[in-house]
Amino acid sequence: MQMDESLEKRELKKAISEKEKKLSTLIDEIEQLKIDLTLVKQEYDVRVGRLYLQLDEVNLEILKFKKIDDLISKGFSFEEAQKVVEEILRKRRKQIEEEYKKLDEEEKNIENRRNISEEDKAELKKLWHKLAHKFHPDKANGNERMMKKINKAYADGDLETLRAIDQNEATTDIEAKTIEAIKNKMAGLEKSIKKIHQEFEQLKKSEWFILKENIRKAKKQKRDILSELADKVLSDIAKKENQLDEIKKKYGQR
Repeated sequence: MQMDESLEKRELKKAISEKEKKLSTLIDEIEQLKIDLTLVKQEYDVRVGRLYLQLDEVNLEILKFKKIDDLISKGFSFEEAQKVVEEILRKRRKQIEEEYKKLDEEEKNIENRRNISEEDKAELKKLWHKLAHKFHPDKANGNERMMKKINKAYADGDLETLRAIDQNEATTDIEAKTIEAIKNKMAGLEKSIKKIHQEFEQLKKSEWFILKENIRKAKKQKRDILSELADKVLSDIAKKENQLDEIKKKYGQR
């Protein structure tokens, strides 16, 4: 009986080792994909999203004059109407201002990544890999909050943060010894693998994955999709600015 139990343990541990390798591979793949999608979003925000904010600003000005028109038709003077409308639109102007600040930070992060030396890139990748396997939420002692912090540092090229996490944080992987504990560990691994596969499917349906794939396909055709999208928004901005100019002439604003 003892020999049978020992054999069962060995077989289970061998199966667990294979599952752990599979989980490790999946963790590498899904976390790298998450980072890739974060970078795609950052690039889009900086190159296209900023233009959409400019378009929002022009549209807000057009809306302002439309609201002024409406108030004037109700007996307000231009000055009175302008004061009321500016107060109404103040919140949206503040939101746009905050969004610009976020884009400035993203642009700074992109620039920082471009300036990282090859040696630091190699250390960044090595540390990220080590910490991802230590803190991934699907590991036995995982930490979702820490994993997000690790991925952000990696995406931002923040080597110092990864070094600090590596030096200051530690986890302990307790070895399962009884057959019941080993079976529970196996069930946990299978559950984690299934969860990651489901997460992969969700990510592949996201707008940023679709954009990433479109960028990849376009590059093969020597096209830059983000430049094409930016050109379209610039064209929309030009049309709206012409419309705004005509509206301003009505009030002698130009």
